[in-house]
Amino acid sequence: MKKVLLISNKLMHYRVSVYNYFHSRFREFGWEFIVRSNQLQKENPYPLKFDFKEVEFKFNKYRKEIEGITPDVVIIFLHLKDTIIWPLIFWLRFKQIPIVFWTKGANLDKPNDRLSHLLYKYIHNKFDGIILYSKHEIKYIKEINRQKVSVANNTINFADFPDIKESKKEIKKDFRIPFDKVVLSVGRMGAGGQRKKIQHLIEIFNDIDTKGVGLVIVGSGMNDDQMKMMNEKNTIYLGEIYDSENIQISKIFKMADIFSIPGHVGLGLNQAFYWSLPVITEDGLQPPEINYLIDGRNGFIVNGNDMNELKEKILYLLNNDEKRLEFARNARKDILENASIDNMFLGFKNCIDSLQNKRINLRKSFH
Repeated sequence: MKKVLLISNKLMHYRVSVYNYFHSRFREFGWEFIVRSNQLQKENPYPLKFDFKEVEFKFNKYRKEIEGITPDVVIIFLHLKDTIIWPLIFWLRFKQIPIVFWTKGANLDKPNDRLSHLLYKYIHNKFDGIILYSKHEIKYIKEINRQKVSVANNTINFADFPDIKESKKEIKKDFRIPFDKVVLSVGRMGAGGQRKKIQHLIEIFNDIDTKGVGLVIVGSGMNDDQMKMMNEKNTIYLGEIYDSENIQISKIFKMADIFSIPGHVGLGLNQAFYWSLPVITEDGLQPPEINYLIDGRNGFIVNGNDMNELKEKILYLLNNDEKRLEFARNARKDILENASIDNMFLGFKNCIDSLQNKRINLRKSFH
């Protein structure tokens, strides 16, 4: 059986579910899917069905690991600040092992960092294949390297989400949520220097006195100032929620009416759309997942840092049941069509197949 090795920085719990799916699908095509990372998220609730091991980010350790695995292809899923990437790619090139870069194409959090752009352009040249989060990042790839590109629309494994039978009313009772209508915000709020902008929602709900409307926040990274600022009358923080079958977090999504992360939406958008929640966010330094959101169809994108407009759109959807339900139907339809786990897998498979075909053709040319 041929082997594909993925080398990653911290392995997040939501990726474990994706890689379990990849493991199963790759085996159908005669490939073993192997993952090595410097760390597995300690809150991960999923069983690991693929070959996984934590390996400290030291070049010699990874060199020995790779020599022991003898992979046919290596996929690099690292940031440029993960310094091991540099000796690793040059050594892999020396060993003539095909290498693939899974990337957004650039550091989207620092669009004006010229040095970062130059380093990304340089490193793209060193890979045999490039897997992008979406087709919209092709603009970050030089024309000469675009033939290397495959697209694997970034998503989560919806197949691991349970069917929740309880009604919204029953779920609210279980979680002691007193609101008739709920705006939900889920994410790692402290990540990337507070790039989720949860502060904006907290401030908005300090200014909202509409009866029966509330904000529910779930996730890590809430700081003391944010906790103190929360309006106790209409804002509830549930902390972090993890369970192996996704039951608790799925219940929370089901009982909500709208999803909002003013800043970096990330894969929370995918999860919200799956549960038929329109998404409201701000324009700005957004990740590739923002392209699933079509303004005026399945959510709204307001002007960056315009909290008055953010508040206006939230209240508009909460107060207009017909429009909210229309957006909700569109959200689920769009995410199932554009962000299935199998389409993501096929993006990876197409890249690997392309590299294998090139190697076969190269061998033939020498005979």
